[in-house]
Amino acid sequence: MKPTPVLETLNLTKVFPGVVALDDVSLTLYPGEVLGLVGENGAGKSTLMKLIGGVFPPTRGRIRYRGEEVQFRTPKDALDAGISIVYQELNLIPHLSVAENIFINRLPRRRGFVDWGRLYRDAARILEASGMGEIDPRAVVSGLPIGVKQSVEIAKALSYDARVLLLDEPTSSLTGPEIENLFGVIRRLQEQGIGIVYVSHHLDEIFEITDRVHVLRDGRTVVEMPTAETTEEAIVARMVGRDLQDIYYKGDHRPGEVALEARGLSEAVLDGVDFYVRRSEVVGIYGLLGSGRTELLKAIVGARPLRAGEVRLRGRPVRFRHPQEAARAGVIYSSEDRKGENLFFGQPIWKNETYLALQIGRFVRMGFAQVAEERRAAEAYSRKLGVKAPSIDVDVYHLSGGNQQKVCLAKALINDPEVVLLDEPTRGIDVGAKLEIYKLIAELADQGKAVVFVSSELPEVIGCADRVYTMAGGRITAELTGKAITEENVLRYCLQTASPGEAAP
Repeated sequence: MKPTPVLETLNLTKVFPGVVALDDVSLTLYPGEVLGLVGENGAGKSTLMKLIGGVFPPTRGRIRYRGEEVQFRTPKDALDAGISIVYQELNLIPHLSVAENIFINRLPRRRGFVDWGRLYRDAARILEASGMGEIDPRAVVSGLPIGVKQSVEIAKALSYDARVLLLDEPTSSLTGPEIENLFGVIRRLQEQGIGIVYVSHHLDEIFEITDRVHVLRDGRTVVEMPTAETTEEAIVARMVGRDLQDIYYKGDHRPGEVALEARGLSEAVLDGVDFYVRRSEVVGIYGLLGSGRTELLKAIVGARPLRAGEVRLRGRPVRFRHPQEAARAGVIYSSEDRKGENLFFGQPIWKNETYLALQIGRFVRMGFAQVAEERRAAEAYSRKLGVKAPSIDVDVYHLSGGNQQKVCLAKALINDPEVVLLDEPTRGIDVGAKLEIYKLIAELADQGKAVVFVSSELPEVIGCADRVYTMAGGRITAELTGKAITEENVLRYCLQTASPGEAAP
């Protein structure tokens, strides 16, 4: 016999002016359970979380908490009842201690003064009970790693005696070890009977940490079922409303002459790499971490110094000293690290999209930037790539991961390059945004451009590339074409070492 649900939403609907954000959604969460909540951007995940958390009321429908119907008028009502949300953007005060952040606005007092001893004891108790006992409650938050800050945010939520915890993309800024630590905390909370809603677009995490999964599409429930009874492919198909084989775009490309060629490239990681890409062709590069795939793209554009070998563009030897030189010549590199290397947070969309173009002399006349031309170009490319924002003046920091990635691509394509080198173009974005980028990659090849992309996701390499190079140990281990591009072949060759230039049979 199943226990009484700790949380239920019954036919929840939320209508904003002109938009049905959530339509008849019924969700069930049991004590000690982790329920995955997945869907594309705009599917209704955030709206559902905010309805449960009292941010705004539903237009129709009911919420039942611990067996009783509730109506939260404010987030404080939900907090006081025991429902806490940990948002993707952490809400901590950097110059205060861990303990002060946990009990912010609720500091214990004695004779009118803060009772520091009790504050630190209470914080230590909550941290210990949640499996975070190694965190010093006296430590100043600004000096903590992001993973520890995430744990402090969870401890703050639990300090309200939470029985339901809603986690919104909790691993978006975490490293691998930090994610494992977070999962340890979640399992500890499960043992205490706390129900957890886990929102993520990382399906590998959904399958590792959740018991059941709830899929939303266009504001409606598609399915709610045990995670063990489904697959990543089935979930993706339900999220986007089509079968997996229809997700990837591989155009009927007819490659032209060789646009870019590498011969015997060697540097600190690379060891005699040969490869080429033709006009109207999409080439995928796949390898395990440390195989040299990113280093190859960076070496081509001059971001890493070559020890030996040469790069040829349109058949002529070139040696780029900096990515800007490569960009001037028509070879554009888009980094895997969009936050660290590709975008300028604190700056609007249009300035991010035109930054590289300005550096190589576009939109400049007589030494002055032509702002009106910049804005027109940014407006056009934002519209073309489907950047979802009220205007191009919005700070890129406030965009979703998928829209940030589209800005990165606009920054590259606004220069009308001949060769496009994309490093992990779909990392950290939702399925819907990935779909748009797959389509864009195919369209670039249709326009006659030579496209090379590196990816850690094997299905998208197989699904999008006309040819595939596998890498291991800084070398090309195989070149695969046509029917030879299979998961088995790609994995086999990226796990072996081959002589430079060796191709698969």
